[in-house]
This record gives sequence, structure tokens and C-alpha cells, in this order.
Amino acid sequence: MSHDRPARDPGEGRPTGYRPTHDWPRWTSGTGAGGTWKASTEDFQVTEIPLVTPTGTGEHQWLRIEKIGLTTLDVVDALCSAANVPPDNIGYAGLKDRFARTVQDFTIQLGREVTALPDGMRILERTRTARRLRSGQLVGNTFSLLVRGGDATVARERLERLRVTGMPNYYGAQRVGGTAPGEGRAILLGGGPRLRHNQLKFVLSAYQSLLFNRVLAARGPTRLEGDLDEDGIPTGPMFGPTMRMPTGAALALEQRILVAEGLPERAWSHFEKLTQGTRRKLWVPVEAELEEVAGGFWLRFRLPAGSYATELLEEIL
Repeated sequence: MSHDRPARDPGEGRPTGYRPTHDWPRWTSGTGAGGTWKASTEDFQVTEIPLVTPTGTGEHQWLRIEKIGLTTLDVVDALCSAANVPPDNIGYAGLKDRFARTVQDFTIQLGREVTALPDGMRILERTRTARRLRSGQLVGNTFSLLVRGGDATVARERLERLRVTGMPNYYGAQRVGGTAPGEGRAILLGGGPRLRHNQLKFVLSAYQSLLFNRVLAARGPTRLEGDLDEDGIPTGPMFGPTMRMPTGAALALEQRILVAEGLPERAWSHFEKLTQGTRRKLWVPVEAELEEVAGGFWLRFRLPAGSYATELLEEIL
């Protein structure tokens, strides 16, 4: 079985030898730790921290699955085949990288009991639950990343700085580095490609994410008069018709970024259901440990849902 995939699957990241790009202004300065990451799938390990827990009974199977070298959507396809259900019966909280060892939860509404999956996928836990697992139902993720050939002393110094300042909460290149943001902008301006619903939602979200990054890049680790805070941290815009607006200097900066795009005043309203708008923390706390090993070091850390491990690496490497 197959289903309507996003315009670009975020699991289709760099297969080997990732190095930082420094596409956005960084909060650490000087020469970074260096080294490479993602030389193999074992160098990148991710485990979801769920927001909800299974009830133990219900019409949905709840499976915790480990996958290696596969996308989340590959697992969805395998579950559809094993349970003999359509894709709409499969629930999951978020997309996980292909080139990694990842652990995440899935729900399956009705269908056959799933007891085995193809190579590259392994069922770690199984139970039942009353409700479908939905996108975004995550507290966050834990990461273990092996950096090969880097300077552990420099990496440790940079981590200490970031524990004080927090990490800039940029969207990663998986979201804003391809053609999707430009397609989203073109659609808001009345042109652009004709896309299916999921693809349209993805490119519009990618453009919102790019604008957020531009606001964050323009202001850096500063607080501005009129900021809207969440948990004591200033927030930036995911522009849309229902987004809360800041005031004062914060509002002026966000409007300046938006005006530069040349969007009509009601551009977002034409796609209100897809671009409602919200606020996102401009930076997030860094909870990380570093372990030196032969030829490099492991970074182990936790990030809230929606924050990118690659952005921490950009600061350190």
C-alpha cells in the first residue's frame, strides 16, 4: 500500500558524513570542534519521549518500533500491509530520519494483529489503546550522536556556553533547505505549483518556518520590548491569520521581515485551515552530556518536540 507523501520526506537527509553548513547566524563564536557525523546509521540514535501513554485496551494496536535505515513512512507502508488496513488507520507522532537507528510509537486501528515486520524494523513493545496516536503528541526526543574526529575539548566548552544561553531554535535544513519554502511563497502570491493537500500543507509550513528563521537570525539571543514569552522564553512567529501578535520592538521586527516578502495583507487567510499561525520559542534549553571515545565523542541530549538536533551540531562543530 502507498499513501500521499509530503513534498519532501524529512527522513531523506544526508546519508553520510554530515558537516555543519552555518546557514544561519550562530551563538557560539570561533573555530568549532570539527569532525563529521552520520558516517553510518549507528552514529545517530533517536528515541521518542511520548506525550500520551497507551490505555492497555481498545481498538488500536500500539507498537513501539525500532527502525534502521528506513523512513517513518516506510514503516507506515509495512504496517498497512501487515495489518491489511489503509494508511489513514495508522497513527504516529512525528517523522524520523532515515539514516539513523530510531525508536518511535505507532497505532493501528483495527486490522490484523501485527507480530512481525520486514528487515530493518523491530517491534520492541506492544499493547493496545483506545485512541489514535496523532501528529505532535510528543514531549520531545532523546539523541545519541557519534562525532568522529572532532575536538572534544572545544565541544565541551561550547556546550557549557549553550547551557547558559540556550540553543537557537532554528528549523533545520530538512525543513527549510530545499525548494519547498519557495513553492509555499509562490502559492501565497497566487502562483506556484498545483499540489495535493498534504504537499500543500508541507510547502506552506516550510515557508512559515523559513520566516521564523529569518526573524530569529535578525534578533539573535536578545529580548525585545513587547515580546510574547512561553515558559519565560521569547517566542517568534509562525505567521498565520490567528497568530498572536507581540507589541513594540518585537512587533516592528516581525512586520519588517513580513513586509520584505511582499505578501498581500490577507495572503495567509486564503489557506486559513493550513496556516492558522502560532508562536514558537526562539531558543530552547540545552541538556547534554559528552563522552570521549577513541576517534571522537558521543553527544547525548534531549530536545523538545519540533527542535532539531542538527542545530545543536551547527553550534558545536
